[in-house]
Amino acid sequence: MRSALKQLCRHGVEALRPQKVNQKWRAPMISKRIAADLRKQSIRSGTYGQFDSTLGVGWDPAWDAPQRNKKAVLLAAANNTNDADATMAAVDNLLGSNPGGISSIRPPKESKRERSREGRAQKIEDLLAQADEKIEEFRLEREAKKPKQGIEEEFKRAMKSSSY
Repeated sequence: MRSALKQLCRHGVEALRPQKVNQKWRAPMISKRIAADLRKQSIRSGTYGQFDSTLGVGWDPAWDAPQRNKKAVLLAAANNTNDADATMAAVDNLLGSNPGGISSIRPPKESKRERSREGRAQKIEDLLAQADEKIEEFRLEREAKKPKQGIEEEFKRAMKSSSY
């Protein structure tokens, strides 16, 4: 089990938050990058929504970082002004196409060897299906190249090697 999962099992959500100790702030026990990796892993494995502290599996949605709701803040500020169209344009420019959430999680890219594994296996299977025919064809060609057995061939061979 990863040390981050051990920290989550021991401390829960407190492992994800910075703490003030002796008037100084300490970094969280689990960094945001590691927390994001654990969250994505639980989404992929289908354990997102519950956390089992005995196995160290899953992710509790309460642990997700709170979303900064910039849109709501700007809309509240817009209520004080009369130009709502300009405020909505400012909101769309500020948020962009992805307002903070993960819209989809792509699978890991992996190495080229791992990505092309299925194609290579299919190619090998196709070549194995043709292998018996190719072996038989090769044997027939090799047999056709051999000289025929008989007295005529023996005589030809003897004449070639003689020094007359």
